[in-house]
Amino acid sequence: MEDNRIFDKDVILERFDGEKEFLAELVEIFINDAPAQFSEIQKAVDNRNGKDLEKSAHKLKGAIANFTEKAAFEAALKLEIIGKENRLDEVEEAYNTLVKEVEYLVNALKEFVK
Repeated sequence: MEDNRIFDKDVILERFDGEKEFLAELVEIFINDAPAQFSEIQKAVDNRNGKDLEKSAHKLKGAIANFTEKAAFEAALKLEIIGKENRLDEVEEAYNTLVKEVEYLVNALKEFVK
């Protein structure tokens, strides 16, 4: 299985025109907002609401896209599609993958903006 967890520092810096301080501010916002976004996703899962799952996963995917196009983005996209297609029987594994991938991303971002 291909490992999509490549944290490319050069690509991220290029996205932010080398503005590491601005990047650090966005990382802080992302880290602070992520728990609320996960809460929205969990609520949609608990309520078996595909439309809300699609919306909340899409929102998190957009935030992730600022930093990476790799595994965390793909995990959020998968949850978004599951919600859109109302395939909630597949949600648990996809949610667990998203949690793991966002945790990896957050740790990599924290290390990078130190």
